[in-house]
Amino acid sequence: MISAILGILSAAVTIYTMLCFLNIIISWFPGAKFTGFGKAISALTDPYMNFFSRSGWLRFGNIDFSPILSIGVLSVLSSILGGITSTGRIYVGGILGTIIIMLWNVSTSILSILFILLLVRWIVLTVKHGYTPYNSAWNNVDQFLQRLAFKVAGTFVKSTFSYQKALLITWITFAVILGAGNIFIRILVGLCYQLPF
Repeated sequence: MISAILGILSAAVTIYTMLCFLNIIISWFPGAKFTGFGKAISALTDPYMNFFSRSGWLRFGNIDFSPILSIGVLSVLSSILGGITSTGRIYVGGILGTIIIMLWNVSTSILSILFILLLVRWIVLTVKHGYTPYNSAWNNVDQFLQRLAFKVAGTFVKSTFSYQKALLITWITFAVILGAGNIFIRILVGLCYQLPF
């Protein structure tokens, strides 16, 4: 009986996750949220997704990473419910491992986006010899990236340095974090799954 209820809950969470993902995709198209279909999806998913976007700590300039976290939380909940359904017991090590994987996946999603953005911006500046026109779309990106790049690079280099050098140092730092983090998380999750309870 409990297994059937958990199975239904797991399926419901999976369907809700897909609706949230659909809501994110709809938001990319101007006016799509104001159609009947868009309004119905928004009515179902916005209260949950706004819970994450309201805090503001996942917003960097014009970029909002809160949808990644909201989808991640639903995915973890679905995995935990599915695991309990299939094994018939609550396995703390498995739940802890799943939560750690979700947190790392959200972190790597954000870091990967920034990683690519840093590299592309560095390449553009290198090709253009550091020149950016006043009305360029890069100006909005630079408002965010400059703070991040100078802050990260400033922890490694104490002398003055250019924006291009800051971008490169930050990109290398993120590459090291992603590589070393993957190894560390694999070891940590393996230890969680070996817990006897």
